[in-house]
Order: sequence, then structure tokens, then C-alpha cells
Amino acid sequence: MTLKSRIRLTIVLPLMAVAAGYSLLSLLTVATVLFREASERAMLLASQAQTLLVQRVEGYSRQSTPTATSEDTERQWTEMASRDKALSSLLRDTMASTRTVAEIDIEGRDRIVVSSSNPNNIGTAGRRAIPMKAWEQQGRTRQIWQVLMEPVELETVITLGLPETGKPLFSVRVLVSTALLRNSLEPEIKNLLFALGISLLAALAVAVLTGNLVFLPMRRLGDAIDRISRGEEISQPETQEAQEVRIVESKLNMLGEQVRGAKEDLEQMRGNVRDLIERMEDAVLLFDQDEKLVNAGRAVEKFLGRGRWELAGAHIEELFPTGTPAGDLIHGAIGLRQSVSGAELTLGGRRIHLDLDVLETKGFLLTIRDADAKLSISNQLNVSERLSALNRLTGGVAHEIKNPLNSIGLHLEILKERIGGGDAMAVEELRILRDETRRLDRVVKTFLDFTKPVELNLAPLDLFELIHGLLQFLMPEAQSRKIEIEMECDDHPAMIRGDADLLKQAALNLVRNAMEAMPEGGDLRVRVLKLTGQVLLRIEDQGVGIPEASREKIFQLYFTTKTAGSGIGLAVTYRVVQLHNGSIDFSSAPGEGTAFELRFPELTEE
Repeated sequence: MTLKSRIRLTIVLPLMAVAAGYSLLSLLTVATVLFREASERAMLLASQAQTLLVQRVEGYSRQSTPTATSEDTERQWTEMASRDKALSSLLRDTMASTRTVAEIDIEGRDRIVVSSSNPNNIGTAGRRAIPMKAWEQQGRTRQIWQVLMEPVELETVITLGLPETGKPLFSVRVLVSTALLRNSLEPEIKNLLFALGISLLAALAVAVLTGNLVFLPMRRLGDAIDRISRGEEISQPETQEAQEVRIVESKLNMLGEQVRGAKEDLEQMRGNVRDLIERMEDAVLLFDQDEKLVNAGRAVEKFLGRGRWELAGAHIEELFPTGTPAGDLIHGAIGLRQSVSGAELTLGGRRIHLDLDVLETKGFLLTIRDADAKLSISNQLNVSERLSALNRLTGGVAHEIKNPLNSIGLHLEILKERIGGGDAMAVEELRILRDETRRLDRVVKTFLDFTKPVELNLAPLDLFELIHGLLQFLMPEAQSRKIEIEMECDDHPAMIRGDADLLKQAALNLVRNAMEAMPEGGDLRVRVLKLTGQVLLRIEDQGVGIPEASREKIFQLYFTTKTAGSGIGLAVTYRVVQLHNGSIDFSSAPGEGTAFELRFPELTEE
């Protein structure tokens, strides 16, 4: 069932229920009035019939010879009532004034009809009927059911007897037929059903109209979603709708912008991947599950001797035929769905190292690198080791420079004391020499700190717990600066292998910089997230941001944009992150704030 149908049913069903309930209530009211009127009419007719009978009997008694006993009187009255044609006629005239009474009978003591509105009943036994009082005590629903479905007769009885005997001689019975009651009730029922039908049609029309009005904004929202799926821009509505609809449309506008941005980012990412594949010195070939080439870098041309655009869509059998060392190795690995790493073989007269990675998409990635180039990289690493040794040597030289600087500073102080305050120019020159010596001493100390080999005390640790403890330590300082610190972790614990002291120092530098960037206070958000194989530490402030011209230099030693800054903190942080095989990146907008992201390899159970 569609949403529109459900809304229409939600509208029409209550209206139908109200209309049906009102109709049922009206039916009960009409039936109550009709049944009460029938009961009262029957009692009135019985009283009238009793009065007629008394009048006829008294008139007959005056004309007849008095009897000696009460038995003779009863017999005389019974014969009179049986032979009195006028009494039957009067009973018929009395019954004609009502539509619900079937007949009026006068029965003797033995329940034999002695007079009746129906002459055919005289001399017969009275019919069985339900007392009106007992019938009125039934529920209204049961009464209506009997009137409509179970025709019965209802009796109202008034007795008449001689005063001296105390026993009833005659019974005046008024019989009300439920069939006649039905004839009176059916027109009312038809009118109620007609009104109910009109009400239901009106309710249906209201439901359809309301559903269409409600779905006008919903249809526009659906069109907006369709435009979002096609990547089109959503225009702002000109009509004034309910606040909720405007809010949803606003959210859809934001969603559309995000979707378009995501598509643009995806296209940019695809372009970056293609550029990365093209710029790699290694030949990277991406095959789909049908073993056809999807993408390849520029370096593949030097290994296969063909343009990479010529190779697009080519089957792997065409590029690496069976029977060649590379072809046999690749086809065997694909058949077994096994990866290959560092296989050394010959391709086109060139020694290569071949890697094959089986992908979850049932495709695979083939990497070919020049073995001679790898040897060249090894030589470069040797050069790097030698440079490291040279670095240690320069560190020793700096250490040797530090001692004479200390001695020079000491002798300058002694010389200043000897000169005293007599020669102001000489004192000023000594002060300049002393300041420069101290600055050079600080430079040498910093250089020694960076050239000194760092001894890492690596151990498993929860980065969330470490940062949480650091922020608790800094909380009083943050409160004094009117800074609100927000700390959250999507998945706790976030385990890495690292040196707790160094990581605290790196994070402390970033948090202090963030607080100093917000001199008027603000929000400092710190998040620890678990990504695929990585743990991310994100520190985001609402400060002044980093100028565009300074962003490429912030990790350089001694570079600073602060008046009293040393230019060491971010360099230390960068070094600590590199020592932990991590990466550091940042994004900044002038006047909006800066966010630093530190990524570390996640510590797995293995």
C-alpha cells in the first residue's frame, strides 16, 4: 500500500467511523422512541377496551334479570360478551387508530376468546405472545434484531373481574406485532442509510482532496530527490509551505550539495588514482573479474613495449601468453586465487620483480618493478645511512661548539664586571655579544636535541585513554582561557603501539597551539576514531587559522608565526609522528580555525 493510500485511509476511516457511530446512535434513538410509543399505545388501547367492556356489561346488566349467584353472573356476562357484535366492532375501530397493533382480544377465564377485533378468533384459544414488559427489559440491540429478523407478537394484558369474587373474569389482550414495528422502523433505517452513504461519500471526497493537498509538497520533495540522484541542482521553492516541509527541503538542498560534492570528490579521487598509477615508476596493471585490463600506468609501456591505450581492454592471455615465464606464473596464481609477492623473472630481456594481489571484487592487481631499479634504491638507502652517520658527526661537532660558547659567555660576564659602568659604549657592545652568544647556544642545544637518536619505549597503549588523561591535566588551563574541551571516541579502546611520553608531548604541543589560537575562548574538539587499519587523532579549534603563505613552513624547525614562539613544537610533533610510522596533516581556514589529523597504525590482536 502506497503512502498516499495510507494517508487517505487515515483520514477516511475516522470519518466513516464517526458517521457510522452517529447513524447507529440515531437508529437506537429512533427505535427507543418507536418501541416506547408502541408500548404506551398498547396500554392505552387496553385501557380503552377495558372501558368499553365495562360499559357494555353494565348496560346489559341493567336490561337483564338479576342473578342469584356470582357464578350465574359470570356465565351471563360471558354469554353477553360472546354475542355482542357491537363490542367487536368497537374493538376494530379502536385498533384502527394505531399502525403497530395486530388485534385486540377479550378472553374469558379459560383463555377462550369471547370478543375480538378479528371475528375469526372468537371461540378459539388465545395465541401465545411475549409480555411487553419482559420484552422491554431486553437490550435495545436484541429488540432491533427481533423486529428486523424474528417476527413475534407482544402482549399487553389488563384483567377485569367481579368485586365480590376477587378473581379475574376477563383479560383484555392487546397484541403488538414486531412485523408492524418493522414497517414503521424501515423508513427510518433507509433515511439513516442514505445519510450514512452521503457522509461516506463526503468523507471519501475530503480524504482524496486532503491527500492530494498533502502530497503536493511530498511530490516536490520526491522530484528534489530525483534531481539529487541525477546530480542536478535543486532550485529554491517559491511557494510558502509548512515549516516542516521547508526544513526538509532545506535538508535536501544541503544533501544535494553534499552529493554533488561527493561525486566531484569521487571523480577527483579517480583522477588522483589514475595520476598516481601513471606517475609510479612501477608498472601497475588493474584487471577485472573477466581478466581484462581496466587501467594501467605509463610505466607499463617500457616493460611491454606498447602504448597503454592500445592495451586497454586486452585480455591477460594477450599480454602475458601461456608458455612464457611471466604468463605461466600469472595464470597459475589466478587459477589458484593466490597472491604472488616479489617473484623475480625475466620479461622482454629485463629482470623484473612481479607482485600479484587478488582483490575482493574478483579482479586482481599486477605490479611489475625493475630489479635494477630496486638495486638503485638499495644504493640510495646506503647513501641515506651514510648521511645518517654524517648527521651524527655534525651532532658531535655541534656538541664541541657548545662548550666554547659557554666559555665565551662566562668570559664576557667577567669582562663586563671589570669594565664596570665607566664606558657605556663598551657595556652595550658586551651586551650584544652576550645576547648573540646565548641565542647561538639555544640554536646549538635545539640542533643537538634533533640530531640525538631517540630511544623509543614502544608498548601497546590506548590512544583514547592517553589523550583523555592529557586533557584532564589541561582542563584548568582551558577553563581559565574560557575554552570548552569536547572529547569523544567512536570505538573504545583505540590500541596502537607507541611511546607514551613522546605521544603526550606531540599532542600537548598541538593542544597548546590550539588554545593559544583562541585568545577569546571557544570550542576545542578532540576525537579519536578507528579507521580501517588506522587510529585517527583529530584536534580541531575555532581559532584564527594559519595564513596561506605559512602553511608549507609550519613543520620547519625554528619557523613560527607567534611573537614569543620558538618554532620547535610542531617540528617535534612531526618528528614524533614519523618515529611512530604515522602521518600528520592539517586543514585551516582564516578566521574559522585549524584541524590537525594524526594517523597511526592500529595494533591488531596478532
